[in-house]
Amino acid sequence: MTLEEIVLDSRHLGTPEKLIVYTPERYSPLYSYPVLYVQDGEDYLAMGRMASLLDRMIREKDLPDLLAVFLPVDKQKRQARYHPDGSEHLAYRRFLAEEVVSYMDTHYSTETLGNARTLVGESLGGVVSLFTALAYPHTFGQIACQSIAMDSELNRRVAETVFAVPLTLYLEIGTKETNVASARGPLDLVRANEELRGILQTKMATLVYETFEGDHTWGHWQANLPRMLRTLFG
Repeated sequence: MTLEEIVLDSRHLGTPEKLIVYTPERYSPLYSYPVLYVQDGEDYLAMGRMASLLDRMIREKDLPDLLAVFLPVDKQKRQARYHPDGSEHLAYRRFLAEEVVSYMDTHYSTETLGNARTLVGESLGGVVSLFTALAYPHTFGQIACQSIAMDSELNRRVAETVFAVPLTLYLEIGTKETNVASARGPLDLVRANEELRGILQTKMATLVYETFEGDHTWGHWQANLPRMLRTLFG
């Protein structure tokens, strides 16, 4: 595999933004590849150990060859960028859908259909993944959220959104995530995820909903990555 660090001068955010691009061992410009766009990119690399997992699953033919873009976030800007009411949220969504996707499609051999682009995130990273796909449904066709940090207000916004094209969603939630600390106060993510599941079942969406025994921590998200990836690409 190769991990390449790229800096994009973002027009929408007005700042230089780092991307870490994963290419598989057999990458060739003669083929086109699906792309994962991963929020909290440095956490997925360090705590999720996702690059070596992709290598192993591709080598063992558990996954097709694919590309991944790990998107680091400054923790002090995470709320502003990832929460739909955050001051940089709309600009960040535009950065993802317009600048990052355009960079990947120009510089790498990518599949350019929406269902070949998947947004991945945990907690608030799942929130920004979902709301970006809802805003750009022709650009991103798949969303995978680990312990998405929803609440009744965010769920209401999803309920009010018309799904113009079919989306594929993978959601997973831990059975002990009933009192998760957040900038909004404690969240009952089990209840919020169950409510979201009910909403999505009324929409033009293919939904896979998984639970695990556990809480809101990286140990579980990392352990569940193979299941998530198989569900999306198996």
